[in-house]
Amino acid sequence: MAWAQAYEAPQIWAVDGVSLAYNRLQIEQKVGPSRWDRPLKASWGGERWEYTYGSGLKAAFVDQDPGRHPRLLVGKHFTSRGRDMVTMHASKAQVAEIFGLPNFQTDEHYVYYDGDRLAYLTLHFGESGLDEVVLSRFRMDSAK
Repeated sequence: MAWAQAYEAPQIWAVDGVSLAYNRLQIEQKVGPSRWDRPLKASWGGERWEYTYGSGLKAAFVDQDPGRHPRLLVGKHFTSRGRDMVTMHASKAQVAEIFGLPNFQTDEHYVYYDGDRLAYLTLHFGESGLDEVVLSRFRMDSAK
C-alpha cells in the first residue's frame, strides 16, 4: 500500500501545472514542447538532462527517455490539490504562515520534506521575496 501512495501522491503538488508524477511526454502535452535541452552532467547513475519549456518551467531527467519522470521541477507557480499556495515575491513570514516552519532553512532557502509524497519543496528567496519554487526527489538546500 505504501508503494501506491508514493506513486499517486506526487500528483497533488505541481509546479507550473506539472507534477513529479508526469512523464516527459505528459509534460509536453501540458505545457508544449521544450524550447531548449542540455546535458547537465554525467555521473555513475548516467547522464542528466535538463529541459526548459516556453512557460519557463525547467525539468531535469535521468536520461532522454520520453517516458521518464522528472527528478526535479523548477518554476514560479506552486499548487497543491489544484489550489494556489504561494505567489512570487511572498515574504518568508507569509510562506511560514501557509506552510508552517520549514524542515530546514537558510537565509535564501526554505525546505519542506513530505514523506508521503517522497518529495522536497524548496523555496528560494531573493531581495524581493520568493523567487523560485523547486519540487524534487532530493534535497536542494545545499546546492550552491
